[in-house]
Amino acid sequence: MLKEISSNAGVNRLYKEESTTGLKKACTEFESLFLTYLLKSSRTAIADDGAVGNSNESKMIKSMFDENLALGVSKGGGMGLGKMLFEQLRTSL
Repeated sequence: MLKEISSNAGVNRLYKEESTTGLKKACTEFESLFLTYLLKSSRTAIADDGAVGNSNESKMIKSMFDENLALGVSKGGGMGLGKMLFEQLRTSL
């Protein structure tokens, strides 16, 4: 009975589609994390004597802005890192 279920083409196709969707989401999120790190690292190279100051609140707002910007960029196609990673890992499914 188990052999019949595992050899069912419909079940295998559904599993592969779910795996592909999950992998694509994980690659997009990885690219978002990478971009967030890149933005935060870039922000440290800039002097903090801007209009909003250097308080804890402004640091938190800048951090939230960086995270949301990175997520938006990666969901909109990003810089290609997520897509390239997905193509490399898709063959292992």
